[in-house]
Amino acid sequence: MRFNYNSGATELLAHIFEKATGQDIEEYAAKNLLAPLGIGQYFWKRTPLGLADTEGGLYFERHDLAKIAYLYLQNGVWDGKQIVSPSWVKDSLTPFATASAARREKYGFKWWLFPYSKDDPRLAFGGQGFGGQKSIVIPAYDLVIVFTAWNILGEKGLSAAEAITRVSAAVKDR
Repeated sequence: MRFNYNSGATELLAHIFEKATGQDIEEYAAKNLLAPLGIGQYFWKRTPLGLADTEGGLYFERHDLAKIAYLYLQNGVWDGKQIVSPSWVKDSLTPFATASAARREKYGFKWWLFPYSKDDPRLAFGGQGFGGQKSIVIPAYDLVIVFTAWNILGEKGLSAAEAITRVSAAVKDR
């Protein structure tokens, strides 16, 4: 199987969600995910057809992005409440495809999965957004890292692999 990331397929999720549930995905997320996490300030742009832009149109403050990542680190539990089902967390963090054989990156259900290092097969996970925005979760260290960047002119930013290597070296055995 060959992996090709497809942002159009990601955008299609908003349409499928609305057709299947009769609900707008932003309204559903605001009530069932964002409010329980205490996230009130965000911006979700819309497509010309009025759908929430699920391929790259959701903007969070860095601390709110960290909350989403931490929720998954905690197996879907926030403040003692199950917000996301543990089975969905597990399934979404299970490798579904090899995204890059050379970098040993894999892809789950909307999460990128990164090996801790060349010699360590454990997987960190995270999201990668436009311009270098990313969250990385390193479960072995109970650690969430959020990067805000704006590298849109072709400048190469810090890769997830390099970030994991540097941070793991800094916290290992502490």
